[in-house]
Amino acid sequence: MASCVKEGLFFVGEDPQLGHIRGLDPWAVDNGIHLIRMEPDKTEGIMMIRESNQQQYGTVHGGMLVAFADTIAGHSLVPHGKMCVTQGSTVNFLRPADGAYLFCRATPVKVGKRICVVSVEQRNDRDELVTTALFTFAVAEEIPPFLGEPKYPNLTF
Repeated sequence: MASCVKEGLFFVGEDPQLGHIRGLDPWAVDNGIHLIRMEPDKTEGIMMIRESNQQQYGTVHGGMLVAFADTIAGHSLVPHGKMCVTQGSTVNFLRPADGAYLFCRATPVKVGKRICVVSVEQRNDRDELVTTALFTFAVAEEIPPFLGEPKYPNLTF
């Protein structure tokens, strides 16, 4: 289990492949998911591919891909002052997820008072599109908007 230290709303964990970067929560960090940047127009994350998130064929389990997309999509609404819960999603699996890591970019499409919609893309370390998704969130709470300063500004896709 990765050691996590709380820093504001988020937890920070150490990943030997990335060093210290801002994480999300203990479950996400333990599963290799890290937040790269959190801005009003996009939120990006990275997930390290490990044996623990692969299925028997050696690629990332579909449920793990959905969890990764959902985590980054939900956090894309924090800069808008929204704490949300997932209401629904549609995920399109375009190719097997393999390699060393996956990138995820979540782009808010509609930020409403009660409902928010976020578009998501996940790409592998060869910049191939792995999934596309559309998430609908119900706003659970209005919070002060929060922007996550990237620790590695050049790490993007």
